[in-house]
Amino acid sequence: MPNTIVDIELEILKKTVQSFIKEHVLPAEHAPEKYVKELSEEVVARLQTEAKKAGLQALHAKQEWGGTGLSLSARAVLLEEAAKHRLGLYHPAGDAFGGDFPSFLDKCSQEQIDKYIKPAISLGKGCFVAVWEEQEDNHLDSLTTTAIKDGTEWIINGHKAFIQNMAQSSFGVILVNCQLENGDYQPALFLLETNQLSVKETVLIDVQSTHSIVLENIRVNDCQRVGAIGEGKVLVQHWLAEAQVLLGAKSIGVATKALEFGKQYAILRITRGKPLSEFPTIRTMLAKSYLNLQAARLMVSDAAKKIESKEQNWQLAAQMAKLQATETASKVIDDIVQIHGGSGFAGDLPIERWYKEIRIARVNLQKAESIMENIAYIIL
Repeated sequence: MPNTIVDIELEILKKTVQSFIKEHVLPAEHAPEKYVKELSEEVVARLQTEAKKAGLQALHAKQEWGGTGLSLSARAVLLEEAAKHRLGLYHPAGDAFGGDFPSFLDKCSQEQIDKYIKPAISLGKGCFVAVWEEQEDNHLDSLTTTAIKDGTEWIINGHKAFIQNMAQSSFGVILVNCQLENGDYQPALFLLETNQLSVKETVLIDVQSTHSIVLENIRVNDCQRVGAIGEGKVLVQHWLAEAQVLLGAKSIGVATKALEFGKQYAILRITRGKPLSEFPTIRTMLAKSYLNLQAARLMVSDAAKKIESKEQNWQLAAQMAKLQATETASKVIDDIVQIHGGSGFAGDLPIERWYKEIRIARVNLQKAESIMENIAYIIL
């Protein structure tokens, strides 16, 4: 039996986010004569001030840290709405709601919370996660970055790639394999300060950036460790599942907005004496988009609930939701570009940006091939 009060509160928050996008984010994206490709720090700071007034500060952080303390299910609903603008897929609400704070930060000590998390929230920043390496192909068991104990410190060597949200983060967390006294290696998480790192930026399809870091004898104190040695992989798996659900929600958000553009254009565009919306092929295309988005939305919602309750196969539910949502969004956006014809590639329409970004999203947080292998392993 759903909690009616929670549902009502969530609906109010959803409408608050919708109003915030309309009143603050959309005008910020539209400069006097052109649409912007990114928002300046000054604009983001202004948006964060308005978000705080609306009670939407630090959407991903716990209440005791200074955040909203929302469940994963609630955040998925709100992020779908927050993504419905030009920069929304990777910068929902123009980063007004603050950065990411993975659930494994619950393992942080009070000293770590005071030193890293609370200052990040006050700055409107978050936490990046450095997990993947260029050659591991989405497999956590294949990671090679190591840490060797030296007194109260660990010496880290290796590299991490495909790191997102570094610009929106004031600190990070890295997954490494710690060498034990018996020579075995066990995974663990460590907090990192950004000034410790040598960072390289790579621009993807001219709309998105990812970062990589090289770690050469980087020293971290054992007090920077999050959780126990040997616990790192399990903690990352939970973060990965949550991140997949939220990426799925944002993908549905931009695709839903693209569908609105498609409907509007189909009604207005006259060809062969009648609107595009009266042609059966266009009507079917739009109807299928609506149908498939609804199915993907239900999968994202189901996965969020399974993660929260730790139901059986909760990790697979998150993977399937991410796969279904990003693949559906890709198809919807592709169809909307097709409906628009040549004008669909014009930079004044956000669907041109989404067309590029959704291709990146499809390989983020595990590729389709890896997920399909996991599904096959379960059912065969």
